[in-house]
Amino acid sequence: MMQIGEVSKTYHISNRTLRYWEEKRILTSIRKCNGYRYYDDVCIRRIKQILFLRKLKVPVQDIECIFKTKALHVAIEVLTKHLEETREEAKSLEALSLVLERLISMIQSQQDIKGALAYMEESEDGLVTALKDALQISLSERMGMMNHIKPNEALHVRLVQLPRMIFAAYQVESNHPEDDCTKVMDAFIQKHQLDQKVGFRHFGFNNPEPTKDNPVYGYEMWATIPRELEVPSPLVRKEFSGGLFAAIPTKMNEIGERWGQLCEWAKQNEDFVIDWSPEYDRRGLEECIDYAFFMREDIDFSLKQLDLLLPVKRKS
Repeated sequence: MMQIGEVSKTYHISNRTLRYWEEKRILTSIRKCNGYRYYDDVCIRRIKQILFLRKLKVPVQDIECIFKTKALHVAIEVLTKHLEETREEAKSLEALSLVLERLISMIQSQQDIKGALAYMEESEDGLVTALKDALQISLSERMGMMNHIKPNEALHVRLVQLPRMIFAAYQVESNHPEDDCTKVMDAFIQKHQLDQKVGFRHFGFNNPEPTKDNPVYGYEMWATIPRELEVPSPLVRKEFSGGLFAAIPTKMNEIGERWGQLCEWAKQNEDFVIDWSPEYDRRGLEECIDYAFFMREDIDFSLKQLDLLLPVKRKS
């Protein structure tokens, strides 16, 4: 029997994702008298099955279909459809690689990138022309984007320099810390209409992180405030010094997997390393970009998005 925090830590799944699976009725938990969620051996096997299918890149909605219908023919149909789509994607990637090889050979005679782009502009080759716009976009974003290529996947990581900011902060440890933290912070935000102010930003993160020995965990949220605004208890005023972060977007139902991808990118990167110092607020942050949309109760959990931000620094 494992608590939700322990499952989250062991299998690298966010607590939100586990609760989302429960809402979709593809996973169940056991509630004991202390109010905490526990997962028995049957639940753990289901979690492993879901994770296995996600590693095969089976979409979440298809996984839901498999477990909700509990019919063999449905599972076969879903997986067959995914196989066909994977094969089509592989064919497209193979064709694209051939086009790129041809493009490279055609522009090798150019002296610089401007000449190469000019050559593409003048070329009547349909395939080269089709690639022109995509190449131009890639070049324009080069300073702010970095790619870590995995098989069949490109992880686009942005470098973000967070500015100095003043926050109202709130932290809670409970059975449902994200939900309990949200209630308090949202009431404060709405009271002062903070989300309507220029430059409003909203962050959250696990605090403390669940561990194997202590699966009870907490959550903390920050919301930017005007310098002159007083922060009432139990909220606290926090001055954030900012700094360099690596960032990727995520949907809520994939947040655990995306955190794993971002951390793996940082571990393998040749130019940057993780700069983890919680005492200086150098920690993994989850930023809510569209706050009003995110807070709507009529919006499905899987449609809500965050930016994941990992503190990094350049290697000396």
